[in-house]
Amino acid sequence: MNESLTMEEKQRTHFKVCTLNLFNYVVPPYAFYESENIYSSAQWQKKEAWINKQLSCLQPDIIGFQEVFSPAELQQLALKHDLPYFATVSEPGLRVDYVYDKPVVALASKFPIISVSAVKVTARVLKDLNLRPDFSFSRPPLRAEIDVEGMGRVLVYVVHLKSQRSQLESALQETEDTLRDISSSMLAQVHGRWASAIQRGTETALIYHDIVQQMCIKQRPVILMGDLNETIASPALQPLLGGANMDKLDNMYISNMATNQQRAIQRFSLYDAFSLQDKIKTSARQATHYFANRGSVLDYILMSKDFNMNYDHSMASVSDYTVVDKHLVNPKYEDDAECSDHALVMVEIELRF
Repeated sequence: MNESLTMEEKQRTHFKVCTLNLFNYVVPPYAFYESENIYSSAQWQKKEAWINKQLSCLQPDIIGFQEVFSPAELQQLALKHDLPYFATVSEPGLRVDYVYDKPVVALASKFPIISVSAVKVTARVLKDLNLRPDFSFSRPPLRAEIDVEGMGRVLVYVVHLKSQRSQLESALQETEDTLRDISSSMLAQVHGRWASAIQRGTETALIYHDIVQQMCIKQRPVILMGDLNETIASPALQPLLGGANMDKLDNMYISNMATNQQRAIQRFSLYDAFSLQDKIKTSARQATHYFANRGSVLDYILMSKDFNMNYDHSMASVSDYTVVDKHLVNPKYEDDAECSDHALVMVEIELRF
């Protein structure tokens, strides 16, 4: 066998990207949100064992995590799975003593992380949206530049957008004036959920602004992953897609634009990895989260044109899209007692040479 053939056989042709909401990853004796929320030693070992099992089975090359309160412990866990590069961009919020109330996102990779930073709040965007200048992310998003073997440098975002939970406390009281009590509580819930939607929509606009800025500076492929806390079809998340779902721009049909203009629109667009599969599976899309027995797709991997096989200058394509949800739809206590409340989403990317 000649030497050149040996080198070709060793050349990387695929890599895998995964996102996982860890669901309150906090090492005891620390607590999450309330003082009584502390894992016992046995519970913590079960949680670690469950995560280890998922990483061993899936073997991702790049993985984004959400709901991380103990990044040092997570970094050590990732290292055991050949993920030596690890990053966070903020510190978990410690409300009082040992009680954490603000988790962070994290990134682990088999490939070198060249740079990492938090996505900043841009004053210009807040002004355009007529919002207060003191706006801040509920959980600062992470942006990293990763040197992917066989592909080169890729911009990777890990995000965890504001949840749909109401930002206002319930006003429900137990008094004799039931009508007043119910109306006050309903108003608090409606106003609070809308406040959450505004927060989430603003976060997506700020993240997309950062993506476009980075695309203008460096023409890098982009991958965004995380728990978006809403379905991709929602108005609050549409800014993340850019022109992917647009028919018109400035009152002009995109299909009638010149080729260079269409390419520019594609350049500033992100696409749902599910729709980028070489062969989209005929089965219905699997939910990634369940609430009151109702499933929703909240966890996504979005990708730039470089992974879109229909783009004439694409560098790669999505050869497989996997949702690991057995712990949600058919849990076994001995294995899943301390699992995540979200499914894992993973895509396999095939490089084009």
